[in-house]
Amino acid sequence: MDAKARTTLAVAGLIVAGAMFAPGRARAIEVKKDLYTSSGSSGPSAPGPARENPIPKAMAQQLSDTIASESDSYVSDESEKKASGKTYVDLEHAKFLYVPTMKAGHWNVVAKLQAAEFTPNKSGEGRGRATGKQKILLFNYRLDGSKWTEVEPPKWEDVDVNGEAVATH
Repeated sequence: MDAKARTTLAVAGLIVAGAMFAPGRARAIEVKKDLYTSSGSSGPSAPGPARENPIPKAMAQQLSDTIASESDSYVSDESEKKASGKTYVDLEHAKFLYVPTMKAGHWNVVAKLQAAEFTPNKSGEGRGRATGKQKILLFNYRLDGSKWTEVEPPKWEDVDVNGEAVATH
């Protein structure tokens, strides 16, 4: 994936090692600072011509920090599922996308972390076996003045065979 053309997701602190050897260690997802590019390349927005980021850079960074903090418990939950031999979603390798829209004079942002579902190996090493399913962790925020307000709690969605999200829980 071209870093200039798409927003990417990075994992802070090598979660793989942390999940296996230091279960008490803090884990978080770090979203790269350049959520949108303004270099004329297509950003992670709705299809169409390239455009500049409609959200100020400082507010985009604040959104990144908010999502990284909010996603920490989900990363921990999925790591625990993997460690206990349960089917898990590999948020370590999630694709990140956010789509801003203007509603009632406020910027609203739907941010998505999409990742594959796996059944861990009996040895507990590596990713395990892919189930063939994809899941999306969906975040919904509104920009109120100079802070991001959660519109609704994060939720999981399944991805159907056509690549569309389907609400699950």
